[in-house]
Amino acid sequence: KVLIIDCDFRHPSTSRYFNLEKEAGLVDYLVGSAELKDIVKYDERLKLFVLPAGGKTQNPADLLGSARLKALIEKLRENFGLIIVDSPPIGPVIDPTIIAQFCDKIVFVVKWSTTARELVQRAIQQLNVNKKVAGVVFNHVNDAEAQKYGRYAYSYYYGARYYKKYYSE
Repeated sequence: KVLIIDCDFRHPSTSRYFNLEKEAGLVDYLVGSAELKDIVKYDERLKLFVLPAGGKTQNPADLLGSARLKALIEKLRENFGLIIVDSPPIGPVIDPTIIAQFCDKIVFVVKWSTTARELVQRAIQQLNVNKKVAGVVFNHVNDAEAQKYGRYAYSYYYGARYYKKYYSE
């Protein structure tokens, strides 16, 4: 069984994707106004469960760092084989650092050709304290442009020094 938890309380895109942005969710559970059985939804099309973000909060970091959330995660681990947690982007807010504490692995989603490599490198160093980073996924990839990248295309764009800084032979 798979569960996706939307922990991005500021811009709950996962909740929006599943048309659950107006439903009670994690925030409501954490403040005590909803029961778990009422907020976990099943998506028939994708055959997985979703825990939407729920209502708005003025203190996302406080809720994400709460003992109630830690207890909830432990309870959910007993019932689900895989739990995927969606967080806000690292950098502007502390939320991803808090969320990383209760995750086994982290997969970075990076907007291709937009996000600076140095920003990604700093973020990985920040969150990879316990070797939790499992990999990087690029979204918004332009296939026509992506074909120009690779082991033998480096010299055309950046030169050998740039290539060697970021890639190993």
